Amino acid sequence: MRKIISSLFDKKKSAAGPDKPVGLPAGERRRDMAETDIFIGRQPILNSDQKLFAYELLFRSSATAGVAGVTDGVQATSRLVINTFNNFGVERVLGNKKAFINVSAPLLESDLLELLPTDKVVLEILEDVPPTAEVVSRCQALKARGYQFALDDFIYKRELEPFLSVASYIKLDLRALGVNGLREQLHLLRGRGISLLAEKVETRTEFEACRALLINYYQGYYFAKPETLRMKRMDPSTQQLLHLFNLVSASAEPQIIEANFRHCVTLSYNLLHYINSVGFGLVHKVDTIKHALVVLGHAKLARWLTLLMFSSSGNNPAPQALFRMALIRARLTELLGKPRLPAAEQDYLFMCGMFSLLDAMLDTPLAELLKNLTLPDKVSSALLSGQGPYAPYLALSCACEEGDPARLQSLAGPLGMGLDDLMHLQTEAMSWAEEVASASVY
Repeated sequence: MRKIISSLFDKKKSAAGPDKPVGLPAGERRRDMAETDIFIGRQPILNSDQKLFAYELLFRSSATAGVAGVTDGVQATSRLVINTFNNFGVERVLGNKKAFINVSAPLLESDLLELLPTDKVVLEILEDVPPTAEVVSRCQALKARGYQFALDDFIYKRELEPFLSVASYIKLDLRALGVNGLREQLHLLRGRGISLLAEKVETRTEFEACRALLINYYQGYYFAKPETLRMKRMDPSTQQLLHLFNLVSASAEPQIIEANFRHCVTLSYNLLHYINSVGFGLVHKVDTIKHALVVLGHAKLARWLTLLMFSSSGNNPAPQALFRMALIRARLTELLGKPRLPAAEQDYLFMCGMFSLLDAMLDTPLAELLKNLTLPDKVSSALLSGQGPYAPYLALSCACEEGDPARLQSLAGPLGMGLDDLMHLQTEAMSWAEEVASASVY
C-alpha cells in the first residue's frame, strides 16, 4: 500500500524537485520581477509620544531600491496611488492611518487627486512647486473638498504665504536646518494653527531637542527606515475576477452580478467555457450568465470563479504544474467531505483546497491575500488556523501529497476512511484535474 500511494505523487515531485514548492526558477523569477511584482515604500510618522500617526508613502521600483529613482514625478505618484488604493488595498498599507503623498505642480493640476479619499490622504506639496495664482487656487478648491495639505522641506519666505493659508502640516528638514534653524522657523510659524513635523530625525538627542521645541510630529531613521511592501501585480482581468468573486461570495443580487459580467466579455466567455466543459458534469448547456446563476447558484459560481482566477493567464506567474496540484488538492478535499457534509458545503471544501496554495502561487503570505477575498468564516478558519469543520479534510488532502501512510492513517481514521479509500479518491481527483487543466487556456 505504501508503494501504491507514494506512486501517486512521484510525477508531482519530479516536476518541482523533492520537498520543494513548485515555482519559477530563480533566474527566471528575477527576470520577471519588474513585470510581476509591484512595490510601495512606507515610512511611519509618529507623534511626540512616539505613537504611529500616519505614513509617508514612497514610490519604489524594486524591493531593494532605497530611493524612488523617479524620472517622471506624475507617473511615479500615479503608480503609487494605483498600487496603494487598487492593488495592495488601503487596509494592508495604511490600516486606519493617513497617507502623506508627494504631489508636484503638474499633479496638482490633474484630476487624479480627486479620485483619492479625502479622509485617507495628506497631499504633500514639494518644495519646488511655485505658489502661482493658479496653483494656490487649485489647492484652495481641493481644500474646500476636504483635502489636507503638507508643505515639504519648508523654509519660510514671504512669497510662500499663500501656501500657509491652505496647509495643515509643515515638514521641516532637521538635517538642512539644524536645531537652531528649526527654532527660527518655529518662531515664524507659530500661532497659525498648523501642525509642525520634524523630518530626518536620526538620533535620540535630536528627538529630545525637537520635542523640547513642542514639535507635533516626527519622521526619520531614529524611529524607522522606510520599508518596502511587495506583492504580485494583478492584471485587469484578474482584478475583475476578484471583484466578481467577492460579489458572488457575498451573495449579491443576481442582477448586480449579471451587470458586472457585462463589462467582462472575455471573462463571461471563459466562465461559460469552463462551466460547459466535460470536467464540470452539467447535464444542460449553460449559455448566459443569468442561466449560470439559476443553474449553479452562488456557491458553485464562486467555485468556477476560483478556477478562473487560478488558471487566468495575464501576469499570473504560477506554472501549470502548480495549477494542477491546486486542482487535485481542491477536488480531493471536496471528495473527502462529500459523504459527510451537506451538498451545499462541498463547494466550500473545494475552495479550501484551491486557496491553500494561493500563497505559493503568488509568493505572498496567505493571510495578506485573503484580506482581499470575501470568504465564508469556515473557509478562512481552515486556511489560516487549521480550525473548523473543513480543516480535517484539508489536512488529509495535504497529507496525501506527502505519501506517509502513518500520518495518512492518523488523519483518515477519525473520518472513517482507510488507505484504500484514499487511493481511490486521489486517483479520481487526479483524473478530474487533468481534464480541467487540459481545458484551461494559459
